[in-house]
Amino acid sequence: MRPGAPRTPGADVRQLTGIVLGGGRSRRLGANQSKLLIHIGGKLVLARVADTLKQVCTELVLVVRPGQDDDIPDLGIALNMHVVTDTEPHEGPLAAIHAGLTASTTPLSFVIAGDHPFVSPSLVQAMAAAALTDGPESPTAVIPRTNGVLHPLHAVYPRAAWLPFLAHALSEGETSPRRAIERAAAADYPPLTLFTDEELERTDPRRISLVDIDTAEDLNLARKISKAKKFTPRHHSLG
Repeated sequence: MRPGAPRTPGADVRQLTGIVLGGGRSRRLGANQSKLLIHIGGKLVLARVADTLKQVCTELVLVVRPGQDDDIPDLGIALNMHVVTDTEPHEGPLAAIHAGLTASTTPLSFVIAGDHPFVSPSLVQAMAAAALTDGPESPTAVIPRTNGVLHPLHAVYPRAAWLPFLAHALSEGETSPRRAIERAAAADYPPLTLFTDEELERTDPRRISLVDIDTAEDLNLARKISKAKKFTPRHHSLG
């Protein structure tokens, strides 16, 4: 694990898959529909995420649950995303990451939970560049860590090393991306780099890219941020 590794300006990250995880059940939000189908700033959350990632990714993959019966799979198709399901017989975010990497056709993938409405294209590019600090032959995963907390569902993963690692973790019954990453860090393989608070603030000064929608309070905050982005200067404090 390499915190604070030097970055290579202008690294070639043109070949990048965006993997959006859309299989969550929105239990904590208490809504009757998926949080990815909620409007923020006049736009569906999934559409916001997809449209942003299209600026920096060569392809988009949407991962849903097997048998998912809401409108998310159809919306993904309408957004020109390649729709796949969790790696069976498993289900959950670790299986979704594995399924997304399996479907990807590029060396690097940016994985994001679909309920992050303010993902920053500049931040995605900076993280992908950090993954190639040692060159394209030695890519590393890049995982944000803010206030001591890892964010595996807003991270860059190299396909070659992480696909077999995640397959092995799933075969052993692991379900948590965070625990899988902690195990990789302890073993120092597959290689990973932590994206620190300071690095995050350089490309996302207001630190809103990591805002997700788990609860009604999160949704209210997201709508406040959307209004502030629309009507106030960039330096305005959101409190």
